[in-house]
Amino acid sequence: MIKKIKKKIHIIHNIYFKHKFFLSRKSYSMDGEDLFIKNFFKNKKYGFYVDVGCYHPIHRNNTYLLHKKGWEGINIDIHEFSIDLFNHLRPNDFNYNFAVSNKDEVIDMYFQKKLSQISTIEKSQAEKVFQGNIQKSKINSFTLDTVLKKTKLDNTNIDLLDIDVEGADLKVLEGFSIEKFKPKLICVEIHEKEISKSEIFKYLTNYKYDLVWSGVFSHIFSSRA
Repeated sequence: MIKKIKKKIHIIHNIYFKHKFFLSRKSYSMDGEDLFIKNFFKNKKYGFYVDVGCYHPIHRNNTYLLHKKGWEGINIDIHEFSIDLFNHLRPNDFNYNFAVSNKDEVIDMYFQKKLSQISTIEKSQAEKVFQGNIQKSKINSFTLDTVLKKTKLDNTNIDLLDIDVEGADLKVLEGFSIEKFKPKLICVEIHEKEISKSEIFKYLTNYKYDLVWSGVFSHIFSSRA
């Protein structure tokens, strides 16, 4: 009972006090990604998003403005506490605590805190960006196709696919039937300096997506279809 109360207090503090939920903001993203996305869908009252590596329901989040409009979707993160936050603030969404990759398997995850944007399933990425000790644990990983099938949403129209998984973004795309679902927008992280030479850029342009917006790390692609 005490553990549940402490967990609830932690959730409330993290949403309402630490990240000032009641303070309305123009943008909740890191670099204004959500402003471009909101404007792109300005005439669409209801839609569906899939957020892989969702992290936090309001802090540095690309889908909260859509959620405020009445959109719903799927939120996935490798941290259990992230999903606790989403279950509290977005109870009507599908919120899952596991990894997403190009295979259904049990894999290693690398982290330093129980809630972090830089946690990853890529060891090389952890060694590159972490400062201090690297913690490791096992976690279930599924492809997006598996997730959508298990959720019985494999015939759902996906308007926005948002991916932020610290170095494993291409693997997420590889486990997703992009030609079947054809999201109107895909927001994904690319860390290479020359975006057009990255594997993700080549992958998406091959499926007839055009780069329409760029931030520091996030880049948004629009379907030509």
